[in-house]
Amino acid sequence: MFRMFLILAALVAAVPVRAELVSCETSIRGEDLRFVYDPDNAALKASRSMRDRLMGARGAITCPGLVTLRAMTPELDDSARAPFCLQWDRKAKTYIGYAQGPRDAWLDCRKPSRSFCERVNGSKAAALHLASETGAGLRDLGLAVMRDPSGAVLVQGSAPAIGAQLSAWGASAAGTLSAPATLSALAITAVAVGGAVYVCSDSGASGAALEGAGPAHLEDGAEVTGE
Repeated sequence: MFRMFLILAALVAAVPVRAELVSCETSIRGEDLRFVYDPDNAALKASRSMRDRLMGARGAITCPGLVTLRAMTPELDDSARAPFCLQWDRKAKTYIGYAQGPRDAWLDCRKPSRSFCERVNGSKAAALHLASETGAGLRDLGLAVMRDPSGAVLVQGSAPAIGAQLSAWGASAAGTLSAPATLSALAITAVAVGGAVYVCSDSGASGAALEGAGPAHLEDGAEVTGE
């Protein structure tokens, strides 16, 4: 009997103890939200800046930047999130979305703008094309093609050219197309990562006349992980 007790005790001890989840507050597109997260998550620990640890959170925003970015992009893992930064509206004191670009200490975009990224519906095949594209064909269209250190493929240039090429590769066109004259004045960025294409512009995917998946569903009180 005692031997059985020792065996059971050993089995219980072998089960890793999960860290207690921590609650935090954030604001996304003007909506105040509460999330819970694992503070011992390795990627989360690495992402928290010394400034964040020493000075604390930004006012009422107590969620680490990576937690907020994870909540906005549940379809991605942390490595696929690497090209993106958070767009922080200083006046409204809320995150308006995420964009492509370098991050500051809070994972905010170093060059804030009104641009935001949106996943394009039906863009799996287009993402595969971009991932294998040498760039020659796209450069013939006047587009800049580069590979991010994370492995994501970035395409920058005119909205009509990018939208037309992605649509030709199977991405869903928007039901109502913007006027070509309006689109031609825009320079946008397309990011192929995580098996999909994200279009970054002042109007998201519609900036390239493509159908966007819309913002992720945000559930107040939800647990946010990096998976």
